[in-house]
Amino acid sequence: MTSAFREDRSHFEANSPTTSVHGGRGDDGEGTSEAPARQSGDASSDDHVQEKAAAVAPLTKKQKFKRHCGRFWWWYLIGFVIFLAIFLPILFLVIIPAIVQRILDDQTMPISGGQFLAVSPTLLNVSIFTSLDSPLPARIDPMTLLLYNKDTPTFSPFVNVTLPELHIKGTTELNIKNQIVTVTNETELISWFANVFDQPTVTLSSRGSPDIHLGALHTNGHLDKTVTVNSLNKLDGFAIQDLQLLMPAKENGTNIQGFLNLPNWGTLDLGIGNLSLNLMSGDLRIGLITVYDVYLPRGNNIRYFNGELFLDTLFQNIGTILSSQGDALSAGNIQINATGNATVVNGQHIRFIETILNNRTVTSTTSVVKLASDLIGSFTNGSQASIPDVLDEVFGNTTLIQEILGHWNTTKSNSTTTTKRNLLASIPRSVRGKGALSLFKLGMKMRLGKF
Repeated sequence: MTSAFREDRSHFEANSPTTSVHGGRGDDGEGTSEAPARQSGDASSDDHVQEKAAAVAPLTKKQKFKRHCGRFWWWYLIGFVIFLAIFLPILFLVIIPAIVQRILDDQTMPISGGQFLAVSPTLLNVSIFTSLDSPLPARIDPMTLLLYNKDTPTFSPFVNVTLPELHIKGTTELNIKNQIVTVTNETELISWFANVFDQPTVTLSSRGSPDIHLGALHTNGHLDKTVTVNSLNKLDGFAIQDLQLLMPAKENGTNIQGFLNLPNWGTLDLGIGNLSLNLMSGDLRIGLITVYDVYLPRGNNIRYFNGELFLDTLFQNIGTILSSQGDALSAGNIQINATGNATVVNGQHIRFIETILNNRTVTSTTSVVKLASDLIGSFTNGSQASIPDVLDEVFGNTTLIQEILGHWNTTKSNSTTTTKRNLLASIPRSVRGKGALSLFKLGMKMRLGKF
């Protein structure tokens, strides 16, 4: 059956091509259509098909920073250079010196020992042992340290010492040993030594300008420290330990010798050469002794002395002496004062020490029994001679002892102190005057173990 739907080709020319499958005319053969081809990505609106573009992943902070630096690195370089130009001078000229100065200010520099030895009227042998504590390792160039008295309104150093080169790391010892230095201000030295003698503690101030190296860095500092050290405290504990009369006296007049204690309660050892002392009873000078090569380390120092006891002055002023000894004798003691007379090193007087000691008084208190035993031992020379016999030989039977005791009784009876009157009243009259001499002899025999 022939299809009813036959293509009507009457209106086409005989030689026109047939309609192609692409909507144009042409043969049914394999001819290529000249119509433009559609892109594969384009979809027919009839099919309603669309394709979305792929989503872009967001950048991380690191990537953003990297991209930012890559774009603006030269701005950062310029800023960094400007920062260094400003910061480095501040670091080297302000911050580091301030840190170093703070470390110096925090130093305590405790003095653990040392010595001041007189060498001549203008020279001292100085040693000082102290320490520094630094959290930063550093090297300090040799520097001059000025010692001065902070109580003086104006800065007036009395001596200069030199510090050696120091390598500081943590707590480091700083030792100045046996430096011979010149006294630069004698008045200030006298003022400072006066405090050393009079006070239990004394301050020692020092000032210097150290050059400090922190590795390759260099800076200057200012050191000004005041430390407190123990001092002599008026030679508290001074005492004549042993006393011996030399009979007969030597050709140079020496008739007394013995040992005395010169205590040093201070931190610094002192050396003052040959020290001569006046022996005083009240205001009366009764003798002169010399202690040789005086070197006083810390603690008690027993030193030999010799000299002259002015016996004629003693006998001629026995009443004055007993009056000045009233309070001491009431306690059974003899009180002998000592004042400075001369201080000599290598034949030269040390004026800055003499100025101090010649105006100071130290006191030795000795029991009457001990002093009498020492004196009597001088005569017996260790023999078994009877003390009363020795007294009779020395003073004669006219009884200087009786005269002394008689003056003692008179002094006691004339005293206005009620206690002293009662004490005298309590002594039987039979033991006064001549009876007292017998009692004294008996006591001395007992002291030597005769009974």
